Amino acid sequence: MYLNELKAGERAVVRSVGGEGALRQHFLDMGVIPGAEITLVKFAPMGDPIEFRIHEYELTLRIDDAKKIGIEKLPGWESDQHPAVHIPHEPTDHPGLGEGGRYHVRQGEHPLPDSQLLTFALAGNQNCGKTTLFNQLTGSNQHVGNFPGVTVDQKSGSIRGHANTKITDLPGIYSMSPYTEEEIVSREFILREQPTGIINIVDAT
Repeated sequence: MYLNELKAGERAVVRSVGGEGALRQHFLDMGVIPGAEITLVKFAPMGDPIEFRIHEYELTLRIDDAKKIGIEKLPGWESDQHPAVHIPHEPTDHPGLGEGGRYHVRQGEHPLPDSQLLTFALAGNQNCGKTTLFNQLTGSNQHVGNFPGVTVDQKSGSIRGHANTKITDLPGIYSMSPYTEEEIVSREFILREQPTGIINIVDAT
């Protein structure tokens, strides 16, 4: 039996980890190791990818990759008897709320010089909204080319009304231990370019 055959809420134990080379290492880096308990949380609306819980944290995995994870379903955990549990969270105030604009007062802090170029990277999974935000921020101030040495597109531009900025729309990345060319490009950009800020785009659904 394989991970993609579970239903929402069902639990299993990982018995084998397939794939070869970097792909298999990618699974292991995420904690998908033989003997680990895993729970399928839900399928995406179109069925791919799937969300699962392992080692007390949640991950997403494409269906084709889930088919490489051999499992043994734990008895007594049928989805109709034990549906996936979603624990509601109380809203929490931002840590800076009520502190007199702590994050926006230049006096007493150490702001960057006005002349310094501010660089930002948009990072996140594929199809999570990075390019939509990029287009909103940059408008027509965009430049399209290729990352050095590869055919992967590089989109960058300045934020509208802020000429001393540069924002880069990175290819989709699922982990800092990548195995596709696009993920490698994104990781190398973050590590080597060291942008002023990284904006991690998350699909709330």
